[in-house]
Amino acid sequence: MKSPYQRISCDRYDQFEIYATFKKQLRVQYLDADAKPTTNEFKIKTLETKDKAEYLISDTGLRIRLDQVISVEEVGS
Repeated sequence: MKSPYQRISCDRYDQFEIYATFKKQLRVQYLDADAKPTTNEFKIKTLETKDKAEYLISDTGLRIRLDQVISVEEVGS
């Protein structure tokens, strides 16, 4: 069973929107479906809300719940 969604701050959400708008290449560390830390590089294609939880959708098709993101780092900046 998945843990309930924990809202993120507006400032953090706004930062995700900026990364998406400017098509920044990112290195994102997050908890995968097994709650294990995982790292991938991608650009954020869009953000969405579904079932009262917020997600990022990467340009590679990866879907990550925003409260599962541990860290975000711009790559090549």
